[in-house]
Amino acid sequence: MVTPPGAGPAGTVRETPFTVFNEKGDPLRGDLRYTAGGRPAPLILVCHGFTAHKDWGPFPFIGNALAAAGFASAVFNFSHNGMGPGFRRFTELEKFSRNTIGREVGDVRALVDAAAAGVLGKGILDPSRIGILGHSRGGGVALLAASRDERIRAVVGWGSVATFRRFTPHQREIWERDGFLPVTVRGMRTRLRYGIEILRDLDANADAYDLHRAAAALRVPLLLVHGEADVSVKPEEARSLVDAAGGTLRQMVVIGGTGHAFGAGHPWRASNPALDRAIAETAAWFHSYL
Repeated sequence: MVTPPGAGPAGTVRETPFTVFNEKGDPLRGDLRYTAGGRPAPLILVCHGFTAHKDWGPFPFIGNALAAAGFASAVFNFSHNGMGPGFRRFTELEKFSRNTIGREVGDVRALVDAAAAGVLGKGILDPSRIGILGHSRGGGVALLAASRDERIRAVVGWGSVATFRRFTPHQREIWERDGFLPVTVRGMRTRLRYGIEILRDLDANADAYDLHRAAAALRVPLLLVHGEADVSVKPEEARSLVDAAGGTLRQMVVIGGTGHAFGAGHPWRASNPALDRAIAETAAWFHSYL
């Protein structure tokens, strides 16, 4: 077990795999991390981004760090992210091709429901204190979910997108013509693709998935952490969300000299000052508002 820098309360971080089912019966597989002893801890749901997964790069380390800081962290795979039970390869290609934003928001709701019902972390976590952390597209999903579910009491986004419509007119033409859009993952050979269902869902829910509207509707504290040198999702996207979130406590932290993944990558090697700071800012935010 990795011991994160700046760990909070003393104690060994424990890790328990879990499976929760969403309303359609799809499994959500994840890892609950916590420190034993003491009263039930606030729960932090950790949402991965596009083509990532719960074991990608720093996510286990982040889950450990949050647990060591006094939270119960649930780092999980979205039900249609393409990862099967083996967790290391994209084996559920057909599910990936149907992975809409609405499905991911529904997955978050299923986890909140499971915590509230005692199915997830009974006696370990406090279901009245739930926060959510998301990276990249997962940050947008976290914001959207929190704007719809008052049980989520604080939000943190890392490198968060401000729109889910991240395709060019030319890519749309290919999508419409072929009925799917090939998905590339840097450094990997995959057969991933987005089916036409995803495009139709984005078109039909343009207003419902509008993240600036979601930010304006948010009534809980919002922290956005962004790398100054992020070229995948430029800091201006996060700033536009902070500006839109006029009715809630909001803050943006820009970390200099780092990019979209805060210096981390896959496979995981070690932490670095940028990632350590992102974790510290996140833990402080959740300690303040949960």
